[in-house]
Amino acid sequence: MFAEVKELLTYIEGDDYDAKIIAEIKACALDLTTSAEIVLPGAIAITRTQNAQTGKWTITDNSTVTDELIIKTIAVWCNKEIGNPPNYENLQASYRSLKGQLRLSDKYTHYHGGEATTE
Repeated sequence: MFAEVKELLTYIEGDDYDAKIIAEIKACALDLTTSAEIVLPGAIAITRTQNAQTGKWTITDNSTVTDELIIKTIAVWCNKEIGNPPNYENLQASYRSLKGQLRLSDKYTHYHGGEATTE
């Protein structure tokens, strides 16, 4: 899930924003599941750890969310929340529209795969 969302953030290169992307993915999942009462079709479980000896960061993504609409919605959230996008209002409107689509769909409000979780 992390890689798919990051790929949709076309203005971000390298690893400098990885921690922020992970935080915003989790923030968006929380927004969707609490304010919109959407049940995610899977879990979001992404961690970022640093090797004490090399200082290199490693991202472990055990997320089970593969739904393209959910990934796109989360990517739009990340696009509007990371940096200072000049099209913030358009991104905000897009996010609200996508969230509304999810809220109106039985697939995301009555998903039979279990409860949404974030770690």
